[in-house]
This record gives sequence, structure tokens and C-alpha cells, in this order.
Amino acid sequence: MPIRSRAHVALPISIALTAAALGCGGTTASEPAASASSAATRAPVAQSAHGAVKLFGEALGDVPMTAAQRAQIEQLATEAEARHAGVRTAHQDLALALAAQVQTGTIDRAALGPKIDAVSAAMAASQPADHAGLEKLHAMLGPDQRSAFVDALKARFHDHAAEARGHHGMRDWAQELKLSDDQRTQIEAALKQHFRAAGPEQGDAQRSMGEKRRAEKWLDAFKQDRFVIDDVAPAQGNQGQKAIDWFLGVAEAALPVLTPEQRAMAAQKIRTRAEQSEGTGPMLP
Repeated sequence: MPIRSRAHVALPISIALTAAALGCGGTTASEPAASASSAATRAPVAQSAHGAVKLFGEALGDVPMTAAQRAQIEQLATEAEARHAGVRTAHQDLALALAAQVQTGTIDRAALGPKIDAVSAAMAASQPADHAGLEKLHAMLGPDQRSAFVDALKARFHDHAAEARGHHGMRDWAQELKLSDDQRTQIEAALKQHFRAAGPEQGDAQRSMGEKRRAEKWLDAFKQDRFVIDDVAPAQGNQGQKAIDWFLGVAEAALPVLTPEQRAMAAQKIRTRAEQSEGTGPMLP
């Protein structure tokens, strides 16, 4: 697996995590959708939120809404933000524990197990209310508003993907850690061996394409009068868990090749990302 850009997976992973953060299923919305009136205006929504909730709020800021609708949606965002605080904390705890292991040069998956389980538990605990929240959002918006929201959200995903293309994931790591040509060759060989043994389901491209197709289905379904996301894009396991597994595999392959100084630099990079991250996805590159 060459040390190359991961921009080709940034968009579908962002879409998948955004869907997970505000809901991945539910029932047909029962509340009558509020229709936009002549008093509808555009204004930012959920400006103090983080991660996926913030991304939703940015997209909703492009949708003309009444003051009543805006107030209802702000309440939804406040509730989602409170639910996801525990998810963010769990991810940060995992990242800090992983950083400590990276610095020592050994990945102990058993020791990380409780931290990984805490992430899964926090996400599972928020899911039922997340489902209801997304259904409520759909019910609050009229047909034109739903279409405008989906279009705005897709545009932001596109912008995020364009930004990601300016960052070259593994290549950036290689440059920052000042890997020698020999180290790069060794790591690439170790990664190829690891992912060959893990099987095709561990591949970034295969997983990201599946996530992208699923996200596109639920986004298109959101425009319709009846919205039951599980009908069009059933949940397919914990995508966050898969991303964590992917990074652990990379770390296990790379650590034996790194010097103590390079391991310390990598550990600090993970800590900094954990401290700065606003998302609910893995605090990993």
C-alpha cells in the first residue's frame, strides 16, 4: 500500500459519520412539515456546535426558514451536541491512550479494548435519540427546504473533499517524520502484507465506496415526503470501529521501522489532533 493521499476516502467517510451523528434510521415522520413563508430568511444555525452537528448547521444556514423553524432546529442541535459530548470524550481518551503506545513502539490492542468499547458504547447510547432527531428535522422542513438542505450539505462535502486533496495523509506523515527512502520502502511493504492478510474488506477504497453509496441514498431519500433511512440505506456496522482498526493496522506496520524520535513525533501529532478535533469520528489521521 503506497504512502499516498487519502483524499479519495475523505468525502465518503465524512458523509457516513455525519449520517451517524444525527441519525441512521427511524420511522416515518409524523409531524406536519412547517412551510416556508414570506418571512423566511437565511441565517447561521448551531454556530456553537461541533463536528457533524456543526456541518448540518452550516448547511441549514443556506435554507430559508421561519423564526419558529429556526428555534426548533436550534433546540435539536443543542440536544444533539449534549448527546455527542460523551462520544467526543471517548474518542479523545482512545487517541491519548493510542499516542502513549505509539511512543513506546508497541500497539497493545487488548489494552486499548476498553477505550474502543467506550467509543462504541457512547455512539450506541446516542443513536436512538439521534434517529428521532433526524426524523424531526425532516418533518420540520417543507419540500423545497429539504431539497435546499441536501444540496447545501452535498456542496459542503464537496468542499471538504477539495480541502482534503490538499492534504496527503500518509505522505504528510512521511514528510513530517522525515522518513528515509529505506523506511518508506519498508513501511509500504509491511502495509501491503498487513492488508493482504486482513482481506479485501479492510481496503479503504472498497469501504469508502460503500459508505458513499449509502450516504447518497439517504441524502436523496431525505428530499422525499416519506423519510425512513433504514429503508434505503440500512446500517452496516460501526464505521468508526473500522476506521480505528485501519489506523491500528497502519501503526502496527509502521512502528517497528520508526526511530524513538520519530515515534515521539508521531505520538505528539496524535495528541494534538485529539485536542483540536471537533468531530465525533476517530481522532486519527
